[in-house]
Amino acid sequence: MRIIRLILRNYRNYEHLDLNPSPYLNVLLGANGQGKTNLLESVAMLALSSSPRARRDVELIGSADPAAKIQAEVESGGRTHELVISIQRRGEGARRSIEVDGRPRRALDLPGIFRVTLFWPDDLNMIKSGPEYRRRFLNQMLVQIQPGYAANLAAYSRALEQRNRLLKQIGSAGHPDLSLDVWDDQLAPLGDAIVAARRRALTSLAELAARVHGAISGEVMTLEYVGPGGPMADCLRRSRRQDLRRGLTSEGPHRDDVLVTIQGRDARAYSSQGQQRTAAISIKLAEAEWVEASSGEPPVLLLDDLLSELDGSRRRALLERLGRPGQVIITSVEADAFTAFNAARSVVRRIEAGRILDDG
Repeated sequence: MRIIRLILRNYRNYEHLDLNPSPYLNVLLGANGQGKTNLLESVAMLALSSSPRARRDVELIGSADPAAKIQAEVESGGRTHELVISIQRRGEGARRSIEVDGRPRRALDLPGIFRVTLFWPDDLNMIKSGPEYRRRFLNQMLVQIQPGYAANLAAYSRALEQRNRLLKQIGSAGHPDLSLDVWDDQLAPLGDAIVAARRRALTSLAELAARVHGAISGEVMTLEYVGPGGPMADCLRRSRRQDLRRGLTSEGPHRDDVLVTIQGRDARAYSSQGQQRTAAISIKLAEAEWVEASSGEPPVLLLDDLLSELDGSRRRALLERLGRPGQVIITSVEADAFTAFNAARSVVRRIEAGRILDDG
């Protein structure tokens, strides 16, 4: 799994970029705000179909033109593919279109053709913030590996929206409506499938993450799925009265969580910033191992500002793991930390204002 060529046109602060990354380690150096994270984001979009960072597609369009384009030649499963994501401004919004090997594809169809594991500072929210960040992590991981997961997730979201709308209508009318059963019958099997996929993945991921985290920090980390105690149909029946009162569906995979502990204590409440960062990085490195074990080839590893806030011993332990097979693209404001990696199988490039200044 690798990017052979990446072309960006009017994407954020890149007016034009044409890049042939090394199939091994790529180090992108530069001050903050120069476009390092934007480049990683564009690569992540090729795997996920949408930005894991922007709220609206229009944010991705640069100032030179009313359209942006991400184009790449990638190698996956022993084959090469051309992936193109075009974003066209439409009034105050934007329209996104996707092509694979010259043919239009739905956003749901793109994940799984090309796979990445992405870490950037926002991923600290997996450890220190609310459950929506941990659910998002599981979803972004599973859409790349689990056939049908993206479709189930989209169908669940649509049915959940309809059920919540009906709950509000029933609550305001003050009388029951049997059509709620229709949406329960749709939600239940979709919710059960989503939860089952998450539990299976997390069981394997927890073992990998514990090993990676122990090697980097010497501490014990655990991951535990927190969700319904039985079939979703039972949960919906049990919570219906409460749901009618609140006008919201209170149980299901949209409410589930992952409990992360370090040394037996809830990492969200009791860990330091450095511990939280190490935990998030460990989970992401474990994700890369899990994706490789599940798909047969390592994903492209995208690492943004990896070493910030880590002490010397954790930095050394982490850098030693970057000798993994597969393509790695890592950004940093610090050149000295990567001196040992400036070897034949590595490429160091400097980025300034959306331009590659040099490589060597």
